[in-house]
This record gives sequence, structure tokens and C-alpha cells, in this order.
Amino acid sequence: MNIQRVLIRKKFLSRILSVIGLLFAATNSHAQWEVSSGIDMSYPILLNSNNTVPNYGQISFGLRFGVAYKPEDVQFFPILTTAFGRTRLPLKQYGTGNVAAINFNYINVMLNENFVVHFPKSELFIYGGIGFSHLTNKGLVLAGDRAGTMKGTIDSSANVNTMFPAMNLGFEYIWGESTGKDLYLSMGLNFQYILLLDGRNTYYISINDPQNGISHYTASLTGNVISPGFYIAIHYIMHHKKGGMYL
Repeated sequence: MNIQRVLIRKKFLSRILSVIGLLFAATNSHAQWEVSSGIDMSYPILLNSNNTVPNYGQISFGLRFGVAYKPEDVQFFPILTTAFGRTRLPLKQYGTGNVAAINFNYINVMLNENFVVHFPKSELFIYGGIGFSHLTNKGLVLAGDRAGTMKGTIDSSANVNTMFPAMNLGFEYIWGESTGKDLYLSMGLNFQYILLLDGRNTYYISINDPQNGISHYTASLTGNVISPGFYIAIHYIMHHKKGGMYL
């Protein structure tokens, strides 16, 4: 009698495990992981009490990478993106239209949620999310009509941060035959916001002007950075089915 009970329990447990396995396999059969890479161009703008000049030679170029969990036939999916490259932010406006700026190596990490809009022959991703921007100082640079005749140096700095909170909003378009493919191209527009906190990132600089001699300035990187950008990316979709991955 006990042996029969044991056999029944084993058979019942085996059937439960089989059902769970089938459900897990069915769920995974529709799962997809998507990786992407591309190039982008941006134009960061920082206007504050130290600078009112919107153009200080700040066109920036970089690379971007992304990993997304994207099940089939969904309208929302998350994606983690990272981008790195070289950018420039203004430190101090001086003279007539001249700007002392700092070159930075940047790393942007963003966690976004995508909303998919389907069209008959294309798709549009509308996304937004939060993250951070890591900026590494790569030296002072001068921009303006007479900047080529001057030299600038950073004498010292105080309360310098390298990590800043950020958020972004973007639109990514997939057109024509690329729609629904495992390998496809997209182009997008991205608007990133970076918060530079008050009371930090103070720099003491010197500007050597052959006409007026050496001038000393104190300025801080504070305020709100708005960085519109354009990018082109290539995407690969990897399907997950019954524990295996395939393209």
C-alpha cells in the first residue's frame, strides 16, 4: 500500500514538473534578446551665469550600445543603453564672445522603457528613462573669434564631481524592409538632460591674451545641460527557445 502511494506521488510530482517545464518552454519560446550598436552625434547646450554663448564648438561624436529584453508582439519593452565619446561644456565666457570650455570623455548609462507604435510599413519607438553621466576632465580649450591667439590653463579646482544624474527622451524609427527582421537598421533622435549641482565643480583658470596679458577667472560647472542628438544603430535579435539561443 505504501509502495503504491509512493508511486502515485512520484507520478503526480512528475506530471507537475512536466507541466511547469512545458509552461516555461512556452514562455521562453517567445522571448527575445536584442543587442544594438551605433554611432551618434550630439550638441550639448549649457547656459548659466558664467556663459550665455550657445555655440562653443561643442559638436560631439561617440559610440552607443544597447541590450533589450524584447518578447514578441509586445508594445512595451525595457532597454539598457550605454554611450561613450568626447564632449565639451562651457566654463567661463570672457571678452567678446570668447568661451573657456572643458573637454570631457563621457560615459552615459540609461535604463529606458520603449513604447512601440506600429505602422503598415514601419515602426516607431518612443522611449524615456533615467540614468547617469560620467564625465572625465580632458583639459581646457578656448573657443571664439580670437581664441586661436590665446592660451588657457586650469590652475586648480575644488569640489569636483564626475558622476551626474541624467534622464532622456527619444524617438527611434525603423523603416521599410527592416521592419520585423532579426537584423535591421534604425535612426533616432535623443534629448538628454544632465543636472550639474550648485556649489560643486569650481575651477580657477588663467587666460593669456597677447593684447591684454594674463587674466584670472573663477567659474563653476552648474546648471542644466540639454543635449539633443542624432544616431544610427544596427540591431540583432537573438531568440530564446527551449533553453537555447539562436539568431
